[in-house]
Amino acid sequence: MLAEFLADQGDWTSVMPGARACLFSLDERPGPLPLQLEHLHFETLFCLRGSVTLTRQDGSFLKAGAQQVLLLTDLAGFTGANVDAPLEGVLVAVDARGARESLERICNLLGGLTLDTGRVRWWMASQGGCAVVGPTHWSRAAFADLGSLPQSERARWCVWKSVELLYLLSTQEEQERDVPPSPMPDRNLARQLAETRRYMEEHLDEPLTIPALSRRACLSATTFKEEFRRLYGLPVHTWLRQRRMERAAELLHTSGLSLETVAQAVGYSSVSQFAATFRRYYGVTPGKYRKNV
Repeated sequence: MLAEFLADQGDWTSVMPGARACLFSLDERPGPLPLQLEHLHFETLFCLRGSVTLTRQDGSFLKAGAQQVLLLTDLAGFTGANVDAPLEGVLVAVDARGARESLERICNLLGGLTLDTGRVRWWMASQGGCAVVGPTHWSRAAFADLGSLPQSERARWCVWKSVELLYLLSTQEEQERDVPPSPMPDRNLARQLAETRRYMEEHLDEPLTIPALSRRACLSATTFKEEFRRLYGLPVHTWLRQRRMERAAELLHTSGLSLETVAQAVGYSSVSQFAATFRRYYGVTPGKYRKNV
């Protein structure tokens, strides 16, 4: 996807068999991006500046901005991609088949560490084949260290951090769930959930409760919560809070609205409560975020 677009741009380095990295900087918004990855390929974007917004086939959005890591696999399906230039970062492109031996060697050097790529793939499938990591303790440390390295070492560092991230994801999944995923909802149920999700997207400024949303989906509250999590990979309230914070970040970046107006636009009547939630999500206050982007 991004690797195909950057094939003739940036500074590519082959770090190990099956894994390469590109340091790039795009000053202008690029043309259409390829929307698919080859089978058993994945990409990790360490975003330093700008943002990438992807539109999933179900109409939902995924946005990765500065100091965030975007994970993309061949399981993901998109209908659109938009780049907020200038975009700068490090892209790691991996052919899982070609990198298998390299990963095994790394794990052996670390005392027989187990990196269950099958479990990581299952986790990515539960996220729709793509995910954004950060801000977390891990991502903050990764970007802080990346910024202190010379240019010549950044490609290797990001490949190493990508391997570390895969390990963390495989360990997290092992801790959280040791059973195979449940079947996906049937087509009619998926349509009901998608329509309700779109309603939530369009009414982020309003109170959205489980009882009201489940009635709109014509489901019991329990079924609505269970099937929403199964389809979108997150509990309803977690998804809603995430989308509200993403929308708030977008407004802070693209508009001159006051913090009070931004808070109201994403469903918060209290500016202090909004600011506290935003800080937990992005690691900085809304005001500081606006100054930094």
